[in-house]
Amino acid sequence: MPAIEIQELQKSFDGRPVLHRVSMKVNRGDIYGFLGPNGSGKTTTLRILLGIISRERGKVSVLGLDPATSGPALRRRVNALPESHGLYGWMPARPYLDFFAELYGMGSGGDCRARMRQVGLDPDDPRPVRTFSRGMKQRLGIARAMINDPEVLFLDEPTNGLDPRGRREIHDLLLQLNRQKRLTIMISTHILDDVERLCNRIAILDHGQVQYEGPVHLEAAQGKRYRFHLGDGNEVPSPWNFPGVALLERQDSWITCRIEDGSPAEAIKTLVLGGLPIIEATAVSGGLEDLYLDHTMGGAV
Repeated sequence: MPAIEIQELQKSFDGRPVLHRVSMKVNRGDIYGFLGPNGSGKTTTLRILLGIISRERGKVSVLGLDPATSGPALRRRVNALPESHGLYGWMPARPYLDFFAELYGMGSGGDCRARMRQVGLDPDDPRPVRTFSRGMKQRLGIARAMINDPEVLFLDEPTNGLDPRGRREIHDLLLQLNRQKRLTIMISTHILDDVERLCNRIAILDHGQVQYEGPVHLEAAQGKRYRFHLGDGNEVPSPWNFPGVALLERQDSWITCRIEDGSPAEAIKTLVLGGLPIIEATAVSGGLEDLYLDHTMGGAV
């Protein structure tokens, strides 16, 4: 059974569609990256997964439970760390965790101390949280999100605002939790380097629809992007009308295309028969940034 499964999810606000037939699957043990421009529907999707808001149509399952009807049972098995996680600055870290452990009915004491050590914090540190560095606050937030030993952890921008060392420490911590506990982690972030370092699978959402779902490092996608040399003096036709071949960029006598249907040889044949004099073709191995840009309409992540 997948940890998270969404089928044909739809949601509107005030008659305006926000999610349209969204489908995705997160396997147990995945570190799953959730990408998309601002306003693409990522936050709405996460809120539905957590049972905070309801859906209109479609099926949603988290650990085999429907968030809309099994909220209390689900919240005992998952947890989340929003980007603004509202730490109580006047409290020392361990009493802060003790407070949340009590809310979960878990009592305080040893478990909270173990959680703090797990994330690299001193459980006997008497300083109030407001004196912590940003990285220490993020570690404390993760400790709080792990207080109920969740099977699925939702994170929103977990390294936003951290310096390179702080980001690497959070990366190492999340990878450790994933390996040791087989913790399923779903990360919504705009930092593509985080996704490349952490995630094994991703979904790219744009205009309320999933434009791509699959591995981060997709060897099969290499070779789908080609640069073609047309020779000096040859212009790129406008409008572009070559089925199965998307024009991504033009620069002087070179064009970069994505082959959406068929083999590279078939694409070249389509271009040549359409009047483009292909002199040279070079495969382009695109990274995550290229994959993201290929599947969105130019918005910010």
